[in-house]
Amino acid sequence: MWIRNAWYVAAWTHEIEPGRIHARTIIDQPLVIYRTSDDAIVALEDRCPHRFAPLSMGRLEGDALRCMYHGLKFAPDGKCIEIPGQKLIPQSACVRRYPLQVVGSWIWVWMGDADLADSAAIPPSLALDDPAYRLQAGQLDYDADYLLIDDNLLDLSHLSFTHEKTLGLDMPQWADERPRTVPLDRGLRFQRWLRNHPPRGFMRKLGERVDVWNSYDFLFPGVFLQRTGFYPAGTAEQSDGKAPAIEPLFHRIDEQAVTPVGRRASRYFYAVGTRAQDIDPGKLERLFGVTTAAFHEDKRIIEAQQKLIDLEPDRAMLPTSLDAGPTQFRKLVDRLLTSAAA
Repeated sequence: MWIRNAWYVAAWTHEIEPGRIHARTIIDQPLVIYRTSDDAIVALEDRCPHRFAPLSMGRLEGDALRCMYHGLKFAPDGKCIEIPGQKLIPQSACVRRYPLQVVGSWIWVWMGDADLADSAAIPPSLALDDPAYRLQAGQLDYDADYLLIDDNLLDLSHLSFTHEKTLGLDMPQWADERPRTVPLDRGLRFQRWLRNHPPRGFMRKLGERVDVWNSYDFLFPGVFLQRTGFYPAGTAEQSDGKAPAIEPLFHRIDEQAVTPVGRRASRYFYAVGTRAQDIDPGKLERLFGVTTAAFHEDKRIIEAQQKLIDLEPDRAMLPTSLDAGPTQFRKLVDRLLTSAAA
């Protein structure tokens, strides 16, 4: 069962090129996405009502989309405007148009009741071309349940082990330090200090040791908005374990979104970067490369995990204190599913 009354990331804005038709699947529902002549983005059901051929295999004619099986033509609002050889067009000759919003550089689609779609509920994210930042984006496709990817992002202790040579290099604190967790509407906030960290690579210029303040919001269905600040050693103690009141030496940005495609298929969107003054394009490329390598480490282990789960789906996992975040979030998902079924 899927939670339909929610916003899901369908694509990066730069993926949806003018004059091209793009097929997407979200929670097992096929979508066709394209731009109109006024640069608006449209998301329609990817299923012609006549013989159920995919409209994504059709062609654009101006702002309309023609099915290339028998030629029915649909306006951007989903209504059929032409049936070859037939003057009468029944009202039922239409496809669903999904509510769509662009926030930052993500295209969000509401998969449920259109009357309940509230754009104010979309989490804020940065545009990739925001001049205050330098950001680079990518995406990965997983052969795994989206909730396993969510579990991974809700418990960053794995950085010390899965990413011991990439994102977690010389940072055992990820596993040793438990974050403070704050409930949010449809999500959780995590905050923690990682003290006395030795910076590596181009960040050695920050000093021999720094304190790292890590804070991120994680929101359904899998939106990860993280800010990580690097501060002079001793800042954590001066801040009494709370959020720092001074500007960081280096400010890292991580924004990610997990979209369920199907039961065992997910798409993972990610962007990484810093404030514009913190990094030059060459170093951003290195930062992005390390981050992408780390996300491939996640992908390998999560897909392997999924295969073992599928061998014995009823076998219980051993809980530890590391599971607090994933456990709380799974309970939230269960509540949303119960509400959807009511």
